[in-house]
Amino acid sequence: MIQVYTKDFEIQCSPPQRTWREISQKIAALPLPGVPIRLILTKIEGDTLTFESSFIDTDRKQVWSSLLDINIRQRVSNQPFVAVSIIPTGVRAEIGGFAGDATPSTNLLASSCDYLVTNPNAVTASDIYFGQDNVLYLEGNLICQLLLGNIGVIPEKRKNIAAIIEKPKDERFLNNVINALNGLRAVGGINIDPVVVTGGPVETACTYSQYGNASGEFKGMDELMKALDVVENSSARAVALMTTLEVDDKIRQAYYRGESIPNPWGGAEAIMTHMLTNFYPFTAAHAPLLLEWEHTGFGKLVDPRDGAELISSAYVCSPLNGLINSPRPVRFDTPVAAGETRISVENVSAVVMPETTVGNIPFLASLDQGVPVILVKDNTTKYDITPERLQIETQGNPIYRVNSYMEAAGLLLALRNGIAVESTIRPIPQLQPIFM
Repeated sequence: MIQVYTKDFEIQCSPPQRTWREISQKIAALPLPGVPIRLILTKIEGDTLTFESSFIDTDRKQVWSSLLDINIRQRVSNQPFVAVSIIPTGVRAEIGGFAGDATPSTNLLASSCDYLVTNPNAVTASDIYFGQDNVLYLEGNLICQLLLGNIGVIPEKRKNIAAIIEKPKDERFLNNVINALNGLRAVGGINIDPVVVTGGPVETACTYSQYGNASGEFKGMDELMKALDVVENSSARAVALMTTLEVDDKIRQAYYRGESIPNPWGGAEAIMTHMLTNFYPFTAAHAPLLLEWEHTGFGKLVDPRDGAELISSAYVCSPLNGLINSPRPVRFDTPVAAGETRISVENVSAVVMPETTVGNIPFLASLDQGVPVILVKDNTTKYDITPERLQIETQGNPIYRVNSYMEAAGLLLALRNGIAVESTIRPIPQLQPIFM
């Protein structure tokens, strides 16, 4: 039986060793309960780093390298000019922590790039999708693999997308989703095939960790993988998952009242798609499947950032539209056909993320790779890991701080056009000659 665990573990790591190359080796030396599919730094006390990690116990072979492997880039190219924007899921980011509410900021960043890679929750809004064509919609595990140098991605429009629907207790919920998929076919001309309904439940309980991050507990992963095996034998290489997510009603009501808690669904969705993309060569996104009609919240007036969620009952149209623009993941050294563009970490010119969310693989891998990191101060979160808390020297590392995504877009333009960043701020630092 396939099982998913979320557990904490500690490693000893002094500040000078805090790179992913060092940290990953220390983690690999531990007796891990399975394959790590998601790792988050949650606590720092002296030299002790505490990680919250999700593992999967399975005999299946991973399709990509382990998250504990890193392939340092040997060259840098800004042709094309690529940036990555990450807004971690389940930490109540003020911009992007709700229902696709980072889309305007994401599009602004994309206007400064040839391609902007972002994770689905930043731009997914139930039935609404407004990401620009050069926004590449890529699940979080695959973003980690891209920045670790383990994969490349090929931008392309998906011609066929698969859908997996958990078998619901009430047939009306299944019909509701199929109506949405048929609407996408009839109006958008989207090819959705195969559509697989699981043979049994895929039970997911949405939880919070002791550190306040959204997480999940899982049963029925075997049912999900049986459905994924069907998709693997088809021509589809992008898949939309629709499964039920159980949330305590008091938490649901508190969230919609605007209480300061992270989106309760996001963490479980992220763990599920991380599992999928570790073991199948797909891009993926998740949409919740209704358990009760009352859960739609019809008629409630909520935070504008959650407005898109309250007008939907199928939730799948936005992630499926995003998947149309999801790039094809390939091994780092895969030859490309004539006319194709392969993007790898060698093309990543910057990574943008909230200032308080640096306890993750993308940040640490970016420093190892020498990729500039742009930290956005105004996008506050419930997570509180900064470079200062990590005791990472910002001097000598390409770390920039900006107040807003507007400033971040300007900084991307400077990097793209070879304008020295320090020349745009005052006072201008003095040159430091090297005397022989």
